Amino acid sequence: MLFNGRVIVLELLRSPRRWKVWKQVTDFFALWGLLLGGIFLLAGAEAVVIWGSGFRYQPDTQTRSVWFDDLSFQRSKRMAAAVVCFRQNALAEGVKSDIVLMDLVTRRTMSLDASHLNPIAVALSPDASTVAVIGDDAAVRLIKDVTPMSTAKLMAEIETIDDARFDHPTRMLFSPDGDKLAALNEQSVWVWSLSENRLLHQHHHGHHEHRGSAKHGIHKVLAFTRDSQCIIAADSNGGIAIRDLDSGKVLKRGLSDERSLFEADLSEEDRLLAVATNGTPHEVSLHAFSADPRHPDARLWTQRVSVPVVAVGGQGSWAATAVYRNETHVIIIRDVQTGRERGVFAGHECPIVGFASSGQTLYSWDSGGSIYEWDIDTMQRAYTFSMLQWVLDSLDPNRIRN
Repeated sequence: MLFNGRVIVLELLRSPRRWKVWKQVTDFFALWGLLLGGIFLLAGAEAVVIWGSGFRYQPDTQTRSVWFDDLSFQRSKRMAAAVVCFRQNALAEGVKSDIVLMDLVTRRTMSLDASHLNPIAVALSPDASTVAVIGDDAAVRLIKDVTPMSTAKLMAEIETIDDARFDHPTRMLFSPDGDKLAALNEQSVWVWSLSENRLLHQHHHGHHEHRGSAKHGIHKVLAFTRDSQCIIAADSNGGIAIRDLDSGKVLKRGLSDERSLFEADLSEEDRLLAVATNGTPHEVSLHAFSADPRHPDARLWTQRVSVPVVAVGGQGSWAATAVYRNETHVIIIRDVQTGRERGVFAGHECPIVGFASSGQTLYSWDSGGSIYEWDIDTMQRAYTFSMLQWVLDSLDPNRIRN
C-alpha cells in the first residue's frame, strides 16, 4: 500500500493538469492558514494590551467600594462629618481615607482633603464649625472653620493639641457645650478640656470574662449628659457608669446584666437610653434613664435585631432598629413604651450600620456608603445620597469637586 501511494503522488506531479489542481488546493489551505494566524496574532496582542491596561484590575480612575469608617452627627445642625474609606485599584494602592463634611439640609458634601492625617475617628462640634480627628499616629487634631462650607477651603486650619494622644479610638464626640472632647477605645475612656487645654478625665474600663461567656466588649457606648457635666461610658464591672467629670466619681452604675453592649443612644432630654448588644442574638433594649442615683433605670422592652445599632428620636417618642426580613434590610420604627412596630422602611441594598435622628427625621447609613433620610410623620423616604457615586464624580476630571 505504501508503494502504491507513492506511485499515485508521482503520477499527480507528472500530470500538468493534476499538478495545477494540487497547487490550488495547497494555496487555498495556505491562505486560510495565514488568515487564521493573523487573527490569532492580533487577538493575542489585544489581550496583552487589555491585560496591561487593567483587564484584571480596576483602572486608577475607578473606585471599587466606599464605606464609612466613622460618622459623627449633630442633631441641631443636621450636619455630619465622616471618615470615608475607598478602595481604588485595590491590589496596587490599597485603601485610602478622607474626612467628608455633609450638610443634610442643603445636601451639600465637601471633602476636607485630610487623607494625609490617616483619620480613624472624627467628631463634629455642636456648632458644626470644628471637626476633631484622631489619626493612626494617635495625635488629636482640630480642623477649625469648616463652616460655612463655601469658605472652608480657604479658611479651614488644622491645629494639633499638644500632649493630647489617644490610640485606636472607636468613637469620639464633643460635649453639648462644645468645651470637652471625649474618646473611647477598647481599654479606656478619655476626656479633654479644650478651654483649659488639659486632660480632664481618664478611666480604664477594660474587658473581663463572665461565667463562661465571651468577653463583654463595650465598643461605642459613649455619651455626655445634656449639661456636659457627666460622661456615660463603659464600666469595668460590666454595664455602664455615669461619672462626674469634675470629681471623677461614679454617680451611678446600671445595666450590669448587659454583658455585650455595643452602642447606645441617649435621648435629647436625657430621659431614655437605648442600648444595643453585640451578643448572640443581637438585641436592642430601651430604658427609662436618670443620672440621679436615687432613681433606678427601668427596662421598658427588649427586641431582637439583625444589627446592634439604635436611635431614639422625636423627643423620645420612637426608636429605630434594623432587621433583616424576607431577604431585605429594613428599618423598624418602634413605640418607645411598648417596643411594638409603628412602621417599616425598606430601601437599603447593603447592611445598615448606623442611625442618627433629628426631630421627626431619621438618617440611616449602610456598608455600601449610602445615606437615607426618612420622614417619620409621612413614613416616606425623603432623600438618598450615594457616597460611592460622589467619590466617582469627584475622580472625574471633567467635574469640579466641592
